[in-house]
Amino acid sequence: MSFVVSSLANYTNEQSLNLLSKALFGGKTARLMYDAGQVQVGIKSAETLNILNSDVYFQTDGCGLTPSGLTTFTQRTLTVGKLAVEETLCPKTLEAKWMQTQIAPGSAVALPFEELIGSEKAGVIAEKLEIAIWQGTVATSNTNPNTNKFDGFNTILTALGFGGAGDPISGNTISATSVTTSNADDILDAIYAAIPSRIASKDNLVCFCGVDFYKKFLVNLKNANLYHYMPEPGMMDMIIPGTNMKLIAVGGLDGTDKLVATHLTNLFVGTDLANEEEQYKFVFDPISENVYFKAKMKYGVQIAFPDEVVYFTL
Repeated sequence: MSFVVSSLANYTNEQSLNLLSKALFGGKTARLMYDAGQVQVGIKSAETLNILNSDVYFQTDGCGLTPSGLTTFTQRTLTVGKLAVEETLCPKTLEAKWMQTQIAPGSAVALPFEELIGSEKAGVIAEKLEIAIWQGTVATSNTNPNTNKFDGFNTILTALGFGGAGDPISGNTISATSVTTSNADDILDAIYAAIPSRIASKDNLVCFCGVDFYKKFLVNLKNANLYHYMPEPGMMDMIIPGTNMKLIAVGGLDGTDKLVATHLTNLFVGTDLANEEEQYKFVFDPISENVYFKAKMKYGVQIAFPDEVVYFTL
């Protein structure tokens, strides 16, 4: 007689998809994209965002036709980078420590705290992805392994000329040379003023900033005695006074002194996700008695309409 378990999935694989989702969409920016339906799945390498633009011309009504106007199709490519996280874990290392109480009896040692370790890994990956979403670049000069697998939003905008001499829509019209508690409100006023009117009326208008900028702006409000303008506790986002634009603090922009204003539906995250190759695994090797942890994923971002972005940089 023997156990028949052929119909059961391995325990670690039962939680792999949940952990993967936590990693891919656990960061604040990615979570906002996910909640807004701005995630493209099933991307193996690259996928186009198919964009339709149209214009019309009013003419005098009469017999016959005088056709005019344009209906234009364009594309922007969302390219994902291939990421992997790998680690070798030796359970026997824990035998002499307090963790021994969680190790099953016997010489063949299994990995304790497996679910806890996987959840921790997912959280750290989410933090790294948050930074890469904004600061990532595949440029050969970038040697940071956490940000060199795909181009982030800042890199995409810089390549299009934003922040340079020919900035399509400059967000730094006040020529600020630093960000302080005194000028944070002036910076946001200038960004809002630069937003095209057809974009400013959208109900999902947002301005992303670093947590460091957000804290300076709160001090600015307090110094101006504007205590009635306060964020909801723990959210670190709020409607900028006198506007319809929500200021959202994200860790991916910390330390950059950069702000990005647009409508939320203009930003996209791409991943494969639906494929079984994207998963977490804890694999026990009976020969070495090591447990190998591996996570694989694909990830990338893109902006559909760059001309609907206002980019602030010093």
